[in-house]
Amino acid sequence: MSAIRAATVTFDHVSKRYPGTGAAHPGAVEDLTLEVPAGKICVLVGPSGCGKTTSLKMVNRLIEPTSGRILIDGADAAEREVTDLRRSIGYVIQQVGLFPHQTVGENVATVPRLLGWPEDRRRARVDELLGLVGLEPDLHRDRYPAALSGGERQRVGVARALAADPPLMLMDEPFGAVDPIVRERLQNEFLRLQDSLAKTILFVTHDIDEAIKMGDLIAVLEAGGRLAQFGTPDEILAHPASEFVGRFVGADRGLKRLALARVRDLVLLPAVTAQLGDDAARVRRLDASDSAGFVLLVDDEGRPIGWIGPRQLPDSGGLAAAMAAPMSPLLDRRTTLKDALAMLIDAEVQVGIVVDERGSVAGLVTADEITAYARREREAQTA
Repeated sequence: MSAIRAATVTFDHVSKRYPGTGAAHPGAVEDLTLEVPAGKICVLVGPSGCGKTTSLKMVNRLIEPTSGRILIDGADAAEREVTDLRRSIGYVIQQVGLFPHQTVGENVATVPRLLGWPEDRRRARVDELLGLVGLEPDLHRDRYPAALSGGERQRVGVARALAADPPLMLMDEPFGAVDPIVRERLQNEFLRLQDSLAKTILFVTHDIDEAIKMGDLIAVLEAGGRLAQFGTPDEILAHPASEFVGRFVGADRGLKRLALARVRDLVLLPAVTAQLGDDAARVRRLDASDSAGFVLLVDDEGRPIGWIGPRQLPDSGGLAAAMAAPMSPLLDRRTTLKDALAMLIDAEVQVGIVVDERGSVAGLVTADEITAYARREREAQTA
């Protein structure tokens, strides 16, 4: 991987007005001032027509501001040659915009090709990025966009935006065109990527839940393109700056704050485990009180197979997979507590299994501990 590159982005009293309409025109922006530090995700959120996409497009000059400046690492974007500027910024949109008559590999290599990279360097970068976004290079490099699912096309779009290692990425409703299950998976995988890439990202969405999940910082825009509040998700949820922000964030702010915490913030309960083939009589002597007498059956790599309850446990003999009941939801340390609680409720269970990067059992999380965490956080805010 290349060394991490990121840029500070500053909106300095930026406005976009339309002739004869003033700031009330849909998409207008009025005196936007904020700074996004290098390596952070800033989400622009607000109702339709509040200027979110306009703000994004002014950064790469698809739309020119009528006043103010946009600075990228201190340099005025308006003074840069526009083609050079755009090639230095990754851009991901809702409909992806892949070239249909080019292969996946050719699509990903678009900007490196324009920059004159040699073929072997382009190919190596394509394979590196396809692997990063979860697409096997040998299986996907030579396919065409029409043969891909919506989620796969979106992954290719992200890979293409990252191809020339831009210090800044613009993402306009990037996951809005896929179904909710794929959307959640893409969000989680993109956050995993960001842990290592640490790009500066401006991200547009109309969904406050997505903003809370994805953003290090959130800019809430209101009608007329005015900035209603700018801060961390926790600041905006705990202390809305106005009635508008409070209504937009919603009455369930306490539940939404669970999206700010992750499984790694909890102390995991130990899992009482037994391996395939273990002697049932020995397993009967294990203390499984933390999981209501159930023992978690795992394979020889420590990966969970299912629960064995007291009634399913024989008096003697070895343990077999057929004895195990269906598992609790599998979580990892990056899973938000909001998602974890939703998964437990959907599965109608009280315990979730936390696994590590290899899929091995790391511990257990309970619904009671998640709600206790939320209560402690609420009490800390009001203390």
